[in-house]
Amino acid sequence: MADGASDDGGIEILSKAGAIIDALAETEALTVSALADAVGEPTSSTYRLLQSLIAMGWVDAAPVRGTYRLGLACMQIGGVLEDSLDVRGLALPRMRELRSSAGVAALLCYRRGTRAVCVERLEGHDVRSVAMQVGDSLPLHVGGAPRALLAFLAAGEQHAVVDELLATPDLPYAVPPRGALQAELEATRSRGYARSDQDVTIGIAAFGSPVFNHRGELVAAVSISGLRERLVDREPELADLVMSTAAAISADLGYDGGRRG
Repeated sequence: MADGASDDGGIEILSKAGAIIDALAETEALTVSALADAVGEPTSSTYRLLQSLIAMGWVDAAPVRGTYRLGLACMQIGGVLEDSLDVRGLALPRMRELRSSAGVAALLCYRRGTRAVCVERLEGHDVRSVAMQVGDSLPLHVGGAPRALLAFLAAGEQHAVVDELLATPDLPYAVPPRGALQAELEATRSRGYARSDQDVTIGIAAFGSPVFNHRGELVAAVSISGLRERLVDREPELADLVMSTAAAISADLGYDGGRRG
């Protein structure tokens, strides 16, 4: 009986500690009385529990006197969990919906240096394109997903990539002059998606949109690719599908639509 009562008491304390962590996670800082109200506990017991959480690094005193916020230990663990989210695994169900709605191939690409690597491809009903299979890569200035990755890079990083592309000899796909490329990247950012019209394969078009993680960092791009006549005539509809899919994957990763990295 005594052991059972002890276990119950420990679970109760953990539950109360969890309630405090949850309350602090929803705002920047709270006073002891505000926390007590939020978790439904007396101020005195809330204060004692806060002191234990502070000792463990789960809670810290906030800059405003008498208020408390999540501690570094809590945020570090949260960051590790968020960073471990599998982008490809979360994207796959969304990509299946996209492929089903669009009727063409759906792709997911990661950036690696000045190139985009295809990490997932779901075939559509079109003739199968051999240009971008899983494991293949393209330079960032061509194709739907690659160009979306380049367009939504932070300005300094984008500038460095463009410099490197322009300085690389004998690329299989010609890099346009800096001014023309910059204009296309700005247009891509403005409309929210990249357009690829036969710049990789004759007869093939693609639309791509960026995916962001919980920090607002660019982590991937999703795209559709298929016969030009099946995409270009339906561009407004299909572009919206691609952008909404990318936004849904970003939300699954914890992105709230705020500041981007």
